[in-house]
Amino acid sequence: MPAELTDETRAKCEAIIKRYPDDWKEAAILPVLHTVQKEWGYVSLDGLKMVAEMLEMPPARAAGVMSFYPMFHKAPIGKHLIQVCATLSCSLCGAKSLVDHLKEKLQIDVGGTSADGKWTLEKAECIAACEGAPAIRIDEKLYRNITPEKLDELMAQYD
Repeated sequence: MPAELTDETRAKCEAIIKRYPDDWKEAAILPVLHTVQKEWGYVSLDGLKMVAEMLEMPPARAAGVMSFYPMFHKAPIGKHLIQVCATLSCSLCGAKSLVDHLKEKLQIDVGGTSADGKWTLEKAECIAACEGAPAIRIDEKLYRNITPEKLDELMAQYD
């Protein structure tokens, strides 16, 4: 677990916080959490405490915000994150078969990371691609109209 932020990341966080009035520092929590996660790949408990300290807010309040948003990870994830949309449109168009395919292919459950550390599988609520259901995201890239065969082709493109 990383013990400290790099000077560069800490400076980025401080620059973000300076954009907010002193009595609204807490409003900077989302961009600060994103910045910390970008460095480490997740936000550890110690990282969450650092964020709370920077924003002069109770750690429990910072934890509440972080736990509300599914894009923040509390533990390390794989090199690549696959998120399968689990909302109605995608479910009706085959999202479950994609999840089943990935669970078998990667030998993991939803929320798990492959043994080689390359892939983490998650379900996501609405990724705003209903017209292309079923939809997935790999890392931050959106893919529409996915079949298990297309998914295999896409995964082969990632190192």
